[in-house]
Amino acid sequence: MKMHPLFMLMVVLGIVTGMYTVYNILPVSMPIIFVCSLAGFFIRLNQVLQEKKKQTDASAAIDFPLLRAKKFAPYAAWIKENVRGHDEVTDHVVGHIQQGLAVAAPGQVLGAFLLPGPTGTGKSFLSEMVAKALYKDTEPLLLSMSQYKSAQDVFTLIGPPPGYQGYEVGGSLTRPVLENPYRVVILDEFEKAHLDVQHCFYDILDNGQCYEKSSGKKVHFGACVFFATCNSGVDALRAIWRETSDQALRSGRAREAMAREGFERPLLARFTDILLMDQLKPVEIAEVACLQIAKHWRQYGIEVEYTSPEVLVDAIRRNVEFQDYGVRQLAGLIRDITTPSIEEARRIGATRVRLELDKKTGMVRACV
Repeated sequence: MKMHPLFMLMVVLGIVTGMYTVYNILPVSMPIIFVCSLAGFFIRLNQVLQEKKKQTDASAAIDFPLLRAKKFAPYAAWIKENVRGHDEVTDHVVGHIQQGLAVAAPGQVLGAFLLPGPTGTGKSFLSEMVAKALYKDTEPLLLSMSQYKSAQDVFTLIGPPPGYQGYEVGGSLTRPVLENPYRVVILDEFEKAHLDVQHCFYDILDNGQCYEKSSGKKVHFGACVFFATCNSGVDALRAIWRETSDQALRSGRAREAMAREGFERPLLARFTDILLMDQLKPVEIAEVACLQIAKHWRQYGIEVEYTSPEVLVDAIRRNVEFQDYGVRQLAGLIRDITTPSIEEARRIGATRVRLELDKKTGMVRACV
C-alpha cells in the first residue's frame, strides 16, 4: 500500500513533536526509548533477512548430495511387476530418472515425461508407482489439468496475488512443493489445460523454479519428477512406433506429431522424453487382472494363491468395453464377479484361497 508524501511528512512531524514533548517532561526516558527503538529495528531487520533467505535459498531444503547418491535403477523390476505391458517405457523412465539423480542440482528437475496413450492404459498408475519407489513416504501430487481451462487458472496453479481471494492458501502446485520439495507431480490430461497454464511450465521445466504469486517465495523443483499424461496424437505416434524402435528417433518425430496436435514446440522441447503407452495385449490384460484380483482380496485379509485361467478368460470376455475404458473397466468387473465369493470366504474364516470358475453359474468360486 502506497502513502502520499504529505501524509508521511505529517507522521514524521508528529513523531518528532511527541518525542520533544516527552523529553521536556521526562528526559530520562529518552535513552530507554532509543534503546527499545534500536532493538525493534534489529529484530525487524532479522525477520526481513530470514524471510529473504527463505525466498531466495529455498533450494537449501533439498539435500542434493543425498539425491546424487540415490540408486533408483534397482526399482525397475518392482515397477514392472506392478505395471504390466510397459516394460520398455518403464526402462526409459527409470533410466532417465537415474541420470537426473546423478546430476541433481538447483536449476533443473530430475525428469519430465509426456505420456500419450488411450485412456486406461496405466499412464497415471506408472507415475504413482514411480512415486512410491522414489519417495515412499510422500504421496504424488496429482493435478487434474481439465480443471485449468481458463487463463485465470494460472492463479490457481501458482497462487493468486496478495489481496485476491484464496491467496493465503497459495498455489495448488507451488504450495505443496514449498512444504515438501521431494515430489512426483502428475499432470493428468495435460492437453486440456489452457495455454497460459501450460506456459507456466516453461520456467519450471527449464530452470527448475518459479515464484509463487501469493507469497513471493521462490519454489524450487530440483527434487521433482513430472509426468504429463494425455490422450492426444495416439494414432500418429502408433505409426512412428511401428516405423522405428530407436527411441531417439521416436522422440524427435513424436515432438513434431504432438506439435501438430496443438502442443507448442518450446514446451515439447522441455520434456525429457515422450513415451507412448498404448493398449495392452490380451495376455497383459490377464496379468493385470491377476494383480487386481490379488489386490482386491488382500484388502479383506485374504491371499489368493491361484487363479484359474478360466476366471481370467471370462473376465476379459465379459469386459466388452475394455477398448474404450481400459483397465479401469476391468477393475470394476473384477470387483463385481469376485465380491460374492469374498463374502463366503470371510464367513468360513479363510485366509488363503484358490479361485475357480463355476461353469454352471458362471460365478467365481473360492476353494480353501
